[in-house]
Amino acid sequence: MSRVSRELCLRFAEARRAKGLRQTELAAQVGCTQSALSMFEGGQPTKLSEETVKKLAEFLRVPLVEEVSSPMVVPTNGSHESLNVVHGFCPNCQCPSNVPYVVDGRLFYRPSRTVASPTGGPRCTQCGELLEMRCPSCGAPLNDGACCAACGSRYVTPSITEEIDVVAYARMRREEIIQFRELK
Repeated sequence: MSRVSRELCLRFAEARRAKGLRQTELAAQVGCTQSALSMFEGGQPTKLSEETVKKLAEFLRVPLVEEVSSPMVVPTNGSHESLNVVHGFCPNCQCPSNVPYVVDGRLFYRPSRTVASPTGGPRCTQCGELLEMRCPSCGAPLNDGACCAACGSRYVTPSITEEIDVVAYARMRREEIIQFRELK
């Protein structure tokens, strides 16, 4: 198989969302970790083995042969029949609801507890990603903070390369989030 492009990685994320699957569910289905899948969907194709990418492609019905085509359209349900509200966090590290910070040289994201209508699956109001309602690693109930109180795993997995200065990245990303929020 030829090298998987960043665009194809993003197409996998779109296909997963269109099926209404969370990263933890898909990772369990194809035999990888949620964090590896998150980094793969974030544009890092080397985070998954060739075998796992083939399983993903088959399960999500995403062709591995890259073609020039129109972007996948994820259908949305415009009805507001249900007023039930759920709380979760967005697992997408690029989402403005996740604020990056650095502790001892390690990058973490403090996810905002997001409120969303469960119609058509609870989705992030910022980026449209399916919300996680429990710890993606152990399934424990969510707590405030960047890491699970039960297992210590990060809720949001960074998808940046090791060569990047995480302090400068976190500072730049926080400034972008502030600007984004001011525009809303």
